[in-house]
Amino acid sequence: MSSSAAILTVGDELILGDRIDTNGPWISRTLLVLGIETTERCSVGDTVDEIAKAIQRLAEQNDLVFVTGGLGPTEDDRTRQALAQAMGEDLMLDSDALESINSWFALRGATKPSANDVQAFRPKSASWAENLVGTAPGLWAVLENCKVFCLPGPPSELKPMFAAIQETILAGICCGIPRKTVELHAWGMPESIAGEKIADLMRLADPTVAILMGQKGITARVTSADQDSVKQMVAAIKERWSPWLYGCDDESLAYSISTLAEGSLATAESCTAGLLSDAIVQTDGASNWFSGGWVTYANEMKQSQLGVSSELLEKAGAVSYDVAKAMSEGAVSCSDARCGLSTTGVAGPDGGTTEKPVGTVFIGCTVETDTEVREFRFTGNRNEIRRRAASTALQMLRLRLLGIHVDTMCWQHGEAKL
Repeated sequence: MSSSAAILTVGDELILGDRIDTNGPWISRTLLVLGIETTERCSVGDTVDEIAKAIQRLAEQNDLVFVTGGLGPTEDDRTRQALAQAMGEDLMLDSDALESINSWFALRGATKPSANDVQAFRPKSASWAENLVGTAPGLWAVLENCKVFCLPGPPSELKPMFAAIQETILAGICCGIPRKTVELHAWGMPESIAGEKIADLMRLADPTVAILMGQKGITARVTSADQDSVKQMVAAIKERWSPWLYGCDDESLAYSISTLAEGSLATAESCTAGLLSDAIVQTDGASNWFSGGWVTYANEMKQSQLGVSSELLEKAGAVSYDVAKAMSEGAVSCSDARCGLSTTGVAGPDGGTTEKPVGTVFIGCTVETDTEVREFRFTGNRNEIRRRAASTALQMLRLRLLGIHVDTMCWQHGEAKL
């Protein structure tokens, strides 16, 4: 029988809904690949008693417990004290951990605040784990025959620490058959259509296929212990979801464009106000194919920066096919880029009309001398509309670069115009 694991995330911000836990899902997926089943994920606030009780309960029921957060230097970072309370031990200063923290500051030419010394404390029988990218050492101990690992909350610190202590995590643990999970992402296709296309595949017992919705669009998650089965299923979904499927796992829409871009891209944004450019520059190597862009909220900026005529703005309105076309072409001409993308619309919550309600966005896509403009009626709140517009613009360009024409996309209103 394979070992079981539980994950405890610490922080009032998680309980109050100010932050969303991303560490728990990441640890669960990582353990799945190692053949370890996660039985429970839970969160508690920044109270020593609550954290200690949760650690004790989870340790009684599992072989592994991972605690994330609460290892910082401030008063509300209480995981150290909670672990010590759960173990019935006092905290002691670990000189090696303190030296590691001192070295972290010294290497950066920074003065260490005295408050950081508290991060070098550990329960008497616990061990510490070096943090190569932050100041908070990790902790691990044995409680009720269960190994408890306390890891820093920031993902940029947690992930490399998990990798560094993986041998310690797995030592003496009975792992089942590793299961591989692949996620495939698509954009521009309605969820109902996506589900219909793979309905028969979702009924299979192995590999399992599930559909998820999120900021990456529609995601098909494929999981199995049989690697060949996963590969075959991935190939089947790619074929059925073509041409909307743009990447797997961590691949983004912008990344899919980076592999196609010949020349360069410039952006002209109004309602998305930099979200489109931000999505692009999150891609490694974006400087090789992204020239830059403009955020032109005011009509005066559209005129002075992109060459959109005042007559056109007055006649068609800033939120229109004609202005989206002029903005996209202006971005190309002003930057000498090969491609241009533009967004202009009504993100809300105010500003909508009967003719152009909130969610109306026109997106222009120029490749060399040809420009395509589509009108969309995005749903959601202000930021959801902006994010959906930015992703849709990237998908429009991806399809154009692939030489693929689609009559309509999700949220599209009316026909595409050239």
